[in-house]
Amino acid sequence: MPKFIMAVNIHMSSISALQAKLVPGQKAVITTHFNPDSDAIGSSLAWQQYLTLKGLHAQVIVPSAVSQNLQWMPGASAILNAENPIQKVQIAPLIEQADWVFCLDFSGLQRLHQLSSLVKHARGTKVVIDHHLDPEDFADYYYHRTIAASTCELIYDLIVEWGDEELISEEMGTCMYSGIMTDTGSFRHPNTTAHVHEVVASLIKLGVNTNAIHRKIFDSASIDRLKFLGHILANRLEYLSEYHLAIMWITEEDLVQFNSQAGDTEGIVNYGLQIAGAIWAILLIARPDGIKLSFRSIEPFAVNTFAATYFEGGGHKNASGGRFSGGSLTQAREKLQEVLPLYLSEINRVKKL
Repeated sequence: MPKFIMAVNIHMSSISALQAKLVPGQKAVITTHFNPDSDAIGSSLAWQQYLTLKGLHAQVIVPSAVSQNLQWMPGASAILNAENPIQKVQIAPLIEQADWVFCLDFSGLQRLHQLSSLVKHARGTKVVIDHHLDPEDFADYYYHRTIAASTCELIYDLIVEWGDEELISEEMGTCMYSGIMTDTGSFRHPNTTAHVHEVVASLIKLGVNTNAIHRKIFDSASIDRLKFLGHILANRLEYLSEYHLAIMWITEEDLVQFNSQAGDTEGIVNYGLQIAGAIWAILLIARPDGIKLSFRSIEPFAVNTFAATYFEGGGHKNASGGRFSGGSLTQAREKLQEVLPLYLSEINRVKKL
């Protein structure tokens, strides 16, 4: 089966060939990464609605729970969660029997955690739709563009390129807008291009209520989550002025104390960039399987190379993730202190710009 990587230049014949293979009655599974964010859920649900309109039977399956502030999205109630014991038994047969396995908003199978083996060995044709760097070679088709701000933007582009723009409904647009808005940091990140605004304008014309979406995503926190955030900012934040770096950390005890739910740690790392003079911010979270790290930075400082070099990670230039599997939260912070001097010259160079 042919492969193609979607870059700036589009091979229309390859795209047309893929479109023609989507036949009414076929079974499709759509999956996305562990701890799915708004772009992951929004793109998955929008794509599910599109495939359904084309006559396919499509099911969204996620490796971990959908956070509370995303469960309002059209179609979210039918998503299957691999961490749910009741739903888990349905998932393996669905993936094994699928004619298509669409992998959205991730570039490597490890991001699927417990679903990775099922997807890897699935008999169906695999299609990656994603905007992250360095896609892993496991799929049959790749619709991939790193200059895209979000996977939701790519979903919109693909539907339009296939000549089906008239199929984009207000519900689909609502899902797409949710991912575009969050992955651009409410349109303030450098990935907010003219094309992003053009896509959003077309969604607004469909009737998408941008104010309501923003409130549902950002103004729907539980009181436990707000107290949790206050605790982190008051007691788990350190600013290293020499490195223009804000470091935050979350212990397993913190997660238990504040009844942390799926999505409660999302976006906390961004608060570090609000400190005057900060160039980058790092959040460390203690999990049973290791230490998870989130990296954020301002232009032009790149955190993806730092994450990849020292913390088994990578991602976007200004937004990346990583892991520390070699010990405790304290040991992860000690490793950070060891490697920071190696970046001092680059930090100072960026600070002078």
